[in-house]
Order: sequence, then C-alpha cells, then structure tokens
Amino acid sequence: MVTALKVMILEDQKTDQTLVKRQVLKYEPNSVFLIAENKKTFLEKIDWFLPDLILADYNLPDYTGLDALMYVKEKKPFVPFVFVTGGLHQSDPVADVVLKLADGFVNKDDLTTLHTELKIIMEKIADRINMQKELSKIQNQQRLKIMKATALLKESGDFSKKEELLNLLDDLNDE
Repeated sequence: MVTALKVMILEDQKTDQTLVKRQVLKYEPNSVFLIAENKKTFLEKIDWFLPDLILADYNLPDYTGLDALMYVKEKKPFVPFVFVTGGLHQSDPVADVVLKLADGFVNKDDLTTLHTELKIIMEKIADRINMQKELSKIQNQQRLKIMKATALLKESGDFSKKEELLNLLDDLNDE
C-alpha cells in the first residue's frame, strides 16, 4: 500500500501555493495537501490533518513563520518544518537563529530546487520520524492498556482503593 505524504502549506499567495505543490509532487507524487493562508486556519487544521511535513512562508498578514515554527516545535516536535520564503534571507542575523530551529529553508527565488532540498531534508530526519512513529505506537498501546484496566476495574467488585485507582487511570488516559 502506498501512503500519501501529508503536506501542510502555510502560504497566503495562491501562485506560490501552486508552485510549491508542483515541486512537492516532483519529490513525492503521492502527496496530499492542506493549505492554511492564515493563523486561524493553521491552528484549526494542524491537529486533525496531522501533517508529515509543514512548508511555511515567513511573512503572512496575521502570522509569522517564526510563530508557526515555535508552535510546531512545542506541539508537534517531530513534524519537519521547512521555510519556503522570500521574506527571510540566510544572510540576515535573525535568519541564523530561525533556521537552526527549522529543518530547512528554500528561497522562493530558487523554488525549482525545493524537490531536491526536500529529498535531502527528509533523508536527514528519517530517524527522527521513525522514532516518533514508534513513540506514537507505544503511547497508543499504553492508552489501550489504561482503558482496558479502567473497564476491568469498573466491572469488578469493591475494594477500598478502587475509586482512587480509577481516578488515577482516568487522569493518565486524559494526558
């Protein structure tokens, strides 16, 4: 089974969205896209889309790429984040800091290199992605065990610490 690469593009310019999609499809033809043109859309859709890759412009009308990067590093630290922008140049002092946090950078003036840069970036972080998938698998198994233990406790007879244990398991399950 071929799995699609889920790419979230944070970009407000329609032309740039189209050009970025074309380059990504050269890298991975089985890609699916979600476009976020502003902060609201980005924050609303990132959790349900669960992107494998985020490509972001640096300057948006109501949001910056740096804000998006910081959000992703906090909430989705294993999702690769690549700047595709003309508003940030590698020679800028701020760019040095930003680019150390991001997984990559492609200038819009060199957009035709995006597909080859993505290949390099994704190979470089493959171990991190695999580690995240393994961690997610372990966390899902733990959640299932907690849910099963909770159900068994609810079905079983009374004992003095049952309510305390159920509360603890519920708290763990909510995390």
